Amino acid sequence: MSRYHFDLVDSRTATDEGGAGLPEDIQAPEVAEEIARRLSKERPELRGRHFAILVTNQDGEAIGRVPLDVLH
Repeated sequence: MSRYHFDLVDSRTATDEGGAGLPEDIQAPEVAEEIARRLSKERPELRGRHFAILVTNQDGEAIGRVPLDVLH
């Protein structure tokens, strides 16, 4: 099981939303989308400011990015 990190980013990393152990790479972007939807709902002030959830693997490599602005 690989470990993934989900960071709220704009032009720099703003906050780490935590890590998760997932059995497959394909699940990480799905988790990032869930986090982005939750943040967009709970923190509407983040919308329209180019924030995204950046997904990195346990080696620190970026494997996905989910913008908050495209989710509602």
